[in-house]
Amino acid sequence: MSETRKRKHPANESSIKRTKSSKMTKETPPSKPPSQPTPSQPTLSTTPSNDDPFPVNWPKSLPYLTTPAYSPQITPSQLSLLRTLDPDLPTIPGSFPLGPAPHVKITPITDPKHPAHGQSGLFATQHLPPDTLILPYLGHYHPGSGPGLQDEDYDYTKSDYDLWLDRDADVAVDAARAGNEARFVNDYRGIPFTPPEPVPGQKKPPKQQKGKPNAEFKVAWDERTGQKVMSVWVLPRGKKGLNTGIERGEEVMVSYGRGFWEGRKQEGEGEN
Repeated sequence: MSETRKRKHPANESSIKRTKSSKMTKETPPSKPPSQPTPSQPTLSTTPSNDDPFPVNWPKSLPYLTTPAYSPQITPSQLSLLRTLDPDLPTIPGSFPLGPAPHVKITPITDPKHPAHGQSGLFATQHLPPDTLILPYLGHYHPGSGPGLQDEDYDYTKSDYDLWLDRDADVAVDAARAGNEARFVNDYRGIPFTPPEPVPGQKKPPKQQKGKPNAEFKVAWDERTGQKVMSVWVLPRGKKGLNTGIERGEEVMVSYGRGFWEGRKQEGEGEN
């Protein structure tokens, strides 16, 4: 998605959040806690393809984050909750690269039938198996409610890049003013369906459901920074085993949730 287009978000339909904030400053990442056992994950190519500190097609006017940024409104108690390990969360391993992710690429949308035509989306550069981590969703961590969430510089209620991170800690993460490749993930609605190409040695192309998301938002534990983080994952295989993952060259698509689109509809009606 383009940095000039307002959109998004849920981590599931109940986690969509649009809030307010004051000026943001980056904070030194916390020290890492002892490593925890991680579930087995399919292998992805995580070796950076070049020495450029920015992903290909990254808008240079937008700060690129490799770790979260923090609002000065975040309290010590909120940080403590974010940095308390939840063993039930999926894990981003310490070996996952902090910089540009080589297995996805920001790509301009040239198809006039695509709802983000003239902007950008996130595309796979290799096969991404089901239930695989794609990358974290980085931005500014800020309080999700309460006073002091708006100043002369920014209003989080107007952001379409804002996700609930931890409701118990009352923390959300917004990627409108800074982020990483994950901010370019588009909603699946209206995106033209292109059947995947046949795989050499297979008689039929991989099965793929038409008009469905192939990825989802999940809260995860980031071993690299020792805290909770929003992240994007390939959808699991599913009960019928129809989901075979995301193929090379295929767009990464999530569902923003019904609440997001209802909010956009209400905004449009209010402008008339």
